[in-house]
Amino acid sequence: MHWVAVHYIAGYSLEDWVAILTIIGMIIAGFGWLGKRSKKALNNLEHNVLGPIYDELSKLNKNMEASNRRYEQADKRLEQGDKKFIRHDEQLKDHERRISNLEMRDHQ
Repeated sequence: MHWVAVHYIAGYSLEDWVAILTIIGMIIAGFGWLGKRSKKALNNLEHNVLGPIYDELSKLNKNMEASNRRYEQADKRLEQGDKKFIRHDEQLKDHERRISNLEMRDHQ
């Protein structure tokens, strides 16, 4: 019969279990430390790198909106100017026709 002493569990001695648990604890602590460092690094990245980029993109967005409003206003003014131009062109043609009619009457 094979006798297993009480200080052996699953074939490992108490010192082996202490070493295994110590290694597992160190790995867990290492991941925790890495998690904290990576979170701090990400916050630093967001604050120092992405923050100014977000600010500049926000300014660019506001400038683009203002530019679009100015473009729409200019387009409306151009359209109104086209309508005025067409109306003036029609008036000019009407005046030319009336002048031609008057000249023809004077020559007859």
